[in-house]
Amino acid sequence: MAPPPGAAAVDPGWEHGAALDDRKKKVKCNYCGKIVSGGIYRLKQHLARISGEVTYCDKSPEDVSLRMKQILQRCRSSRKNDDDYNANGHSCHDDVEEEEEEGLSRRSKGKKKQQSFSLLRSSGYVDPGWEHGVAQDERKKKVKCSYCGKVVSGGINRFKQHLARIPGEVAPCKAAPEEVFVKIKENMKWHRAGKRQNVPDDVRALTVSHDPEQEEDGEEEEEEDGFYGRFSKDKRRSNTRFVSEARPKRARMNSFQYTGCSSRAAVSRREVTSSISKFFHHVGVPLEAANSLYFQKMVELIGLYGEGYVVPSSQLFSDRLLHDQMSTIKGHLRDYRSSWIVTGCSILADTWTNAEGKTMIGFLVSCPRGVYFHSSIDATDVAEDSLSLFNYLDKLVEDIGEENVVQVITQNTSICRSAGKLLEEKRKNLYWSPCAMHSTELVLEDISKLEYVSECLEKSQRITRLIYNQTWLLNLMKNEFTQGMDLLKPETTRHASSFATLQTLMDHKANLRALFQSNSWILSQKSEEGREVEKIVSSAAFWKKVQYVLKSVDPVMQVIRMGGGDGGERLYLPYAYGYMCCAKMGIKSIHSDDARKYGPFWRVIDYHWNSLFHHPLYVAAYFFNPAYRYRSDFMAHSEVVRGVNECIVRLEPDNARRITALMQEEGLEDEDGAEKDDQEEEEEEENCYDDSANNVYGDGEDNVDVYNDDLSDDD
Repeated sequence: MAPPPGAAAVDPGWEHGAALDDRKKKVKCNYCGKIVSGGIYRLKQHLARISGEVTYCDKSPEDVSLRMKQILQRCRSSRKNDDDYNANGHSCHDDVEEEEEEGLSRRSKGKKKQQSFSLLRSSGYVDPGWEHGVAQDERKKKVKCSYCGKVVSGGINRFKQHLARIPGEVAPCKAAPEEVFVKIKENMKWHRAGKRQNVPDDVRALTVSHDPEQEEDGEEEEEEDGFYGRFSKDKRRSNTRFVSEARPKRARMNSFQYTGCSSRAAVSRREVTSSISKFFHHVGVPLEAANSLYFQKMVELIGLYGEGYVVPSSQLFSDRLLHDQMSTIKGHLRDYRSSWIVTGCSILADTWTNAEGKTMIGFLVSCPRGVYFHSSIDATDVAEDSLSLFNYLDKLVEDIGEENVVQVITQNTSICRSAGKLLEEKRKNLYWSPCAMHSTELVLEDISKLEYVSECLEKSQRITRLIYNQTWLLNLMKNEFTQGMDLLKPETTRHASSFATLQTLMDHKANLRALFQSNSWILSQKSEEGREVEKIVSSAAFWKKVQYVLKSVDPVMQVIRMGGGDGGERLYLPYAYGYMCCAKMGIKSIHSDDARKYGPFWRVIDYHWNSLFHHPLYVAAYFFNPAYRYRSDFMAHSEVVRGVNECIVRLEPDNARRITALMQEEGLEDEDGAEKDDQEEEEEEENCYDDSANNVYGDGEDNVDVYNDDLSDDD
């Protein structure tokens, strides 16, 4: 920190940093450029690479780091004899440390005068947090957790936050038993509520308007006293307030002044909710922010803090608190990256079109720890050039590390497929995979091109278009026939929405017929399109066709919903192969094993099957998924075994580990009796239908004949 007036010596830390404010609380490092809050003492910790209170500097020279470490050690050793300066006249502590030392001396003097506040300790009270941790130093500032082994800095109060899993200041303990978690959390609630009520009114009146920046600086380290420690801090701040009375205070609220409340019962829940609502609407905060976990946690912590909390200034939000959040997020990202070495990761290329019509690609990295955004590009010129897209993907793999990447996932378009194949040719230890949801959407798109399916969809669109283009007809339908329900039903993909709307029309079949037979419709001036739609709704043949199409496509719609819609929680990769197998068997069963009826749908599915659902990663995930493997009907077809072997060979570069994995896989096959020859089954399926890509939609006339025969059978 800056030397006191008249002092000739200058703290050696100022040779390596520059103060950014008058109080010299914020110092910028000359090597890495980081802004350190807490004064010159924190900067020296930063340079000396002492972790715990500040991130250390990776770019400072070794001699500077060693020198700062020696200075800090001398400061600690001389602290017992000299509270202000060391033997050479240099300051050993910054303003935060001086304030803490002064507070400790004041507290020791105050204990002699205020005997009532020492009754609890003198009676043998021991904070319950010490039952679960061990102090690591004489001042009991560092406590080691008995469950996870983490050393927590900041005293027993910070350690109890660790056990109670209260975020914000310390990492939560995941190894603590549930009863310990509940007990410590209740203790923290009592502590937070009780410490405010025990402060005398005169002291509380003085501390309500103190500067929150001073509070943030002063609370770098929590007091070890679990009960009266915070009162001593509040008392200390109220005393220092008179010393700094001449310092100008910044205005808090220009238009009105908050007067406070004498008790919590004086404010009703309605008043609190109304105040939050006013803030949302006045500032223009999106209403969806109320569902944020961070907003709910903020309200909970403010309630636990109790009366007297002063909101930090906007400058503090944009400076120190912002840097703290950035450091926290960077720490999470480092944890994510470290997990890739163990579990690997997947690169997701999310493509969309913005409001300006430009094609954008956002690159996400997914792993068991979570998903995080990596980068995005304007792909307007890249979307039609497979080589350019390959170059972007290749650079991304190089940045993340080829040894960490399991697969790169893109849309299942021809450009993406070409870029993916180029990437697989260059990178021998990863896969390119088409997006499962996009590929399933392509299945629905091809099904919708079947002649009798497209006929039903086209007529359903004519019905909805007529109703929604006429306001009076739409209001009539909602008010008198469908009880306010819509006919249009959005889904996760465009073609899934078309079939979902077709299902809604089927559900409201009687209501639609009643609508077009009502007096309001009969007496209206009907257009030519209206008369055609009336005939469609009144046709029994149309509704039979709709029913036939819906029951045929329902298994594929279930795959869409389980994979990404209706709040599906299962990961798609381990279930995709099993989902589509069940869909094919479901279609076959619906049509009573008649290959002429289910053949067209199977051909559409199989056209996309080899590029996605027979992908080595998908069949390997199916093979090792316990939800399928330990079912009685589990069968490891030859394609599944081939896919597992290919994954092991491609993803494991070490030959010895590769051989071991292959032997373990053979052991699993022997154990389950899964080595079966399914060649006869495949030949039987091939005899049922021709799965050539050139005949993906089959012979139109034959399909229509079978379809008409099926409808006549229903009659």
